[in-house]
Amino acid sequence: MKRLLPIFSLVALILFPITSFAEDTKESKGITENEKRAGFTVQAVLPENQINDRISFYHLLVSPEQQQTIEVKIMNNSEKKQTYKVEVINAATNRNGLITYDERDKKLDESMKLPITEVAKPKNKEVTVDAFSEGKAEIDIQTPTESFQGILLGGVRISLKSDDKEDDSKGMSVKNTYGYAIGLVLTEQESAPVYGETELKLKKLQPELDYGSKVLEASIQNPHPEAMQKLQAEGKIVRKGQTKALAKNNLKNVKIAPNSIFPFQIDWGMQEIAAGDYTFIGKIKGETKTWDFKEDFTITRELAKKMNKQTAFRIFIPSWWTISFYVLGILTAVVIAWLVIRFVKRKKGREMHEKE
Repeated sequence: MKRLLPIFSLVALILFPITSFAEDTKESKGITENEKRAGFTVQAVLPENQINDRISFYHLLVSPEQQQTIEVKIMNNSEKKQTYKVEVINAATNRNGLITYDERDKKLDESMKLPITEVAKPKNKEVTVDAFSEGKAEIDIQTPTESFQGILLGGVRISLKSDDKEDDSKGMSVKNTYGYAIGLVLTEQESAPVYGETELKLKKLQPELDYGSKVLEASIQNPHPEAMQKLQAEGKIVRKGQTKALAKNNLKNVKIAPNSIFPFQIDWGMQEIAAGDYTFIGKIKGETKTWDFKEDFTITRELAKKMNKQTAFRIFIPSWWTISFYVLGILTAVVIAWLVIRFVKRKKGREMHEKE
């Protein structure tokens, strides 16, 4: 009997190459493959109030009511004139434990009192640069009257402007857009650390579907104006009152942006979710501190049915397979019974023959 095997197709999207604020990358020799594909490169022009001029991102010492304009060089290496989008985006933390500068519409955490997007804004949202020429993007910085503690973190994002009209006419719904993000750190205290390990909180547990996968999302909050790095996050789901893990996840080298939520996810995998009471047990280890989390949650029948039904990764077993399984089981049992009876009869026959 042939078995039915499900076939899955996975679609991979090419992400932006990003210059992280947390890494001081060395200048590469020549032009990389990403740069060739993008057709341009960018470089931060570090101003006098740069705290550390040995790094390639902005780490600026500012004061209340300060006005300043910083520049980003844009080198167009292509054979035609190009237009680039200029944005400042708040730093966020993604589910993989990475700090990103591309979640434009993500809701800010309640602990974020002063988003960097209120302080730093592009002077022009678009910049056009001639072929094989150099241009610049300008970012205006205006700090508020009241001072702020810690750091403000975001990214200056320069991306190639796509021709939306052309894409719409071709019916394209997914586009590869090339760009770069340069970290922007603002502080009013020169000694304020970029990284720290003050506190983490478990704010919410949410069983949900994420891109077709059944997951439990634990919202881990960093409520302080400091980033975190070199963390190890681990978590598991158990039945309430039990210890056996039904699903688990472990991430290393996790980074969390200031005043943001780390959406730590545990994937249930292919298993069917049953309604009932469960417990999330999690732990995040830093270099100096460890945070332990334990919280119960309930999955209702309605939610379990919805998650099991709508997941993109399901194994479909046709009715004929189930019927065939039971028919084979019955036939097997009948054959085994017949063989046993036959064996017993033959044994009795031999014993009677020996007595004669």
